[in-house]
Amino acid sequence: MAPKILVIEDETHIRENVAALLTLKGYAVATAPNGREGLLQAIVYLPDLILCDIRMPEMDGYQLLEAIRNNRSLATVPFIFLTAKTEETDLRRGMVLGADDYLTKPFTLDSLLQSIESRLQREAQREADLQSRLGDLRRTINSVSSHEYNTPLTCILGFVSLLMDHSDEFDQSDRLSMLAMIKSASLRLKRSLDNLRLLEELHQVDTLPSAFTFFSTGSSWIDTNVVKQHIQKVNDRQDQPLTCRLEIERAHVTLSETSLGTVIEELVDNAHKFSDGTQPVQISGHQGELTYQLRISNHGQLFKPEDIARIAPYMQFDRKTYEQQGSGLGLAIVKKLLALNKGSLVIESQLTGETSVIVTLPSVLE
Repeated sequence: MAPKILVIEDETHIRENVAALLTLKGYAVATAPNGREGLLQAIVYLPDLILCDIRMPEMDGYQLLEAIRNNRSLATVPFIFLTAKTEETDLRRGMVLGADDYLTKPFTLDSLLQSIESRLQREAQREADLQSRLGDLRRTINSVSSHEYNTPLTCILGFVSLLMDHSDEFDQSDRLSMLAMIKSASLRLKRSLDNLRLLEELHQVDTLPSAFTFFSTGSSWIDTNVVKQHIQKVNDRQDQPLTCRLEIERAHVTLSETSLGTVIEELVDNAHKFSDGTQPVQISGHQGELTYQLRISNHGQLFKPEDIARIAPYMQFDRKTYEQQGSGLGLAIVKKLLALNKGSLVIESQLTGETSVIVTLPSVLE
């Protein structure tokens, strides 16, 4: 299919000549005599490239370019200005708004074609790179999700089959042990699915005011009992219970009870996942003048400083070195919840093998 080009120019002879020349060169061409009609044409026509004059009635080229870059469907379309003015201030203004190139009138057919081909090729390369990255992401999601869901499902199905087919061969203690493992595997699977739903809801906060309000308001109390309750929820999902040492000061923080529970559980779960089991997980909470600091430390796999910025859904670190469970959703959810509530997260790793996650939350001023 021939590339589609939209020519927006108020001078009739220039508009018609450019359209005719580009048509002869095999392009599909649409035209508009001013910026307002050009915007409507762009929305309907969805061109592969836009050629646009700057000085036009009703809506000039700068206003049109700004509208184009703010339209999700057109934001990446290559945009070339046709202009009789080439003052530095004009060039800078256009580039700041997102113009890809300038052609000064009068221009030759060769320079026009060269500029068009260059921008189309660059856009084709950008699209190819994007599709490649999307392909990598799809493969990563498929790999991580398959492992995350199949591991507990295999446990559930295996023990259910044993209980159904060989129930008489096990005593009461064995059956209860199997049921306990089925329960923990079911809770792990439920958590994975709940995190998918929660992450999707958090993605809506930028476009849905009610979602922003829900996740960015509220307050709750944190103390030893609250932390213990969430540690127990994590232990209910694990094959081996987590040993913790607590030193928690009671405080009132600006994070809803539900969100605070999510933050504690996800960070405790991560500490359990990456701990080598040689030392208890240390959890401390201390009240400052205006903020509350929660620190969770474990001994085991190091977390590199540069990995903090890479925290994202389905992102796993040093996967080839460490066998790890998890979809990477937990830390991404924690980061988003903290950002919505003016909190912060810092991760520190020592060469001794100790990693600490430090969460800072605003305190409620009584």
